[in-house]
Amino acid sequence: MSIDFPARFEGLSADTLFDLEYGPDGTGTDCDAPQEYVEQLLVALADWRARLLDGTRADADAYRQALDAVREAWLQYSFRWVGGPNLPTTFDLPRTEVAR
Repeated sequence: MSIDFPARFEGLSADTLFDLEYGPDGTGTDCDAPQEYVEQLLVALADWRARLLDGTRADADAYRQALDAVREAWLQYSFRWVGGPNLPTTFDLPRTEVAR
């Protein structure tokens, strides 16, 4: 049975991590939940990477997208806090700006 690694990273964002910490209603206080979740994702990435390197998987582009999603989510989560500055959801430029 093949593991659907890309599905584990779908929809990942800083908001996902905030929901883990504060809950969807904003009243939670589980400060460790975001880090524990990201650590689980890093373990999955390590497994996925090993499979790419041994040739049992060939979805390197999806791996890179997942890795970028984890980096972006953690970066945004680390720099945002309740009551903090209003930062963009992502610091990536839209494709139209990158093409200039």
